[in-house]
Amino acid sequence: MAVVRRVPESDFERYRRLIEYAFSPEDGPEIDDQPPDRIADRYGLYEDDRLIATGALYELDARLRGSWTTLGGIAAVSSPPAHRRSGNVEQLLTGLLAETREREIGLAALWPFEHAFYRQFGWAITNRYTTYELPPEQLIGAGTTERGSYERVGPDDWTRLEDVQRTHGEGTTLSIQRSERWWRDRTFGDDPPWAYAWRDGDDIRGYVTYTFESADEGTVLSVDDFSAADREARRHLFGLLGTHDSQVETVELTLAEEAALLDAVPNPETISCSIHAGPMARVADPAVALESCPYLDEGDTRVNLEVTDPIGEDRRLELAVEDGAGVCAPTGADPDATLDVGTLTQLLVGYRTVEDLRGRGLDCDEETAATLTDLFPKESVQLREFF
Repeated sequence: MAVVRRVPESDFERYRRLIEYAFSPEDGPEIDDQPPDRIADRYGLYEDDRLIATGALYELDARLRGSWTTLGGIAAVSSPPAHRRSGNVEQLLTGLLAETREREIGLAALWPFEHAFYRQFGWAITNRYTTYELPPEQLIGAGTTERGSYERVGPDDWTRLEDVQRTHGEGTTLSIQRSERWWRDRTFGDDPPWAYAWRDGDDIRGYVTYTFESADEGTVLSVDDFSAADREARRHLFGLLGTHDSQVETVELTLAEEAALLDAVPNPETISCSIHAGPMARVADPAVALESCPYLDEGDTRVNLEVTDPIGEDRRLELAVEDGAGVCAPTGADPDATLDVGTLTQLLVGYRTVEDLRGRGLDCDEETAATLTDLFPKESVQLREFF
């Protein structure tokens, strides 16, 4: 019988080779025996002590409707060709969700290679993002370099950069609190990007990290990370990127879902602006997730929920909210609302409204819909960190 468990050090090499085959087969087999260090905990699906699927689990501090909670980040999901199409990934994901419940983590997120693949296991989209491709001279027109100063920054500046990153994420759900190790290992890493900050006096108000890539149409400046504490900092960072007009033909810039830059540049016809589905999340433990959520409702509200799960146990819960805090308990009462875990996730984080979800994963009457609308108003959701 296959089981999911932590990968021992003796299997690190096998674990690394499976991941490399899944995510970068064009590089060919590696001969380095030293596996890369990971912030996440390594997990594997084992059958008769043979590693047949891999995964990893992060513990991330994330905002949820104005409060901090723990988010489980699932990554490095892979299976070798000889073991594919056998249900191994489903078993692996089921085991990783069991681990998140063991750690009393209510939500688990991931970046899918294909949204439809993970949707069958209960994951749902949590936010979208915008990618701009434009000539750098358009950013000169959209930005400015007249005030403040620019400073090249690196991993030793992580505390100042993290202050900006958190300010950038204020008012959003699923924005992450990055640790020093995340900044050093993930943001900068072994092959660090170029990184510049804009200062107003002594205070860093924004930063951008980027790399240069060769393409058929010329050199591309590709932005990896962009955080601005306010609109003025955003304009100055645009201006900095625009100064590369003598070096690159195109700037590729990814931001939270928006189209505001189209109104800021001199010639919007020169811009390619596309919106994409982003990361996905799902409730790992409905009771823990609902109890970790802060509520605006200051009264006494009760609602019975039936939550269905394609790879887990269907559950009936009573959610009681009093003075902004929720408590869940199992119930045998008839449900006021029936919804699947993916729909519950989108409702919980505020990505979609009750009105949008009714008939699309949520079944309830008008009175219950009004109650859920008060409990789960729409939010700006912004999980930016890739893992």
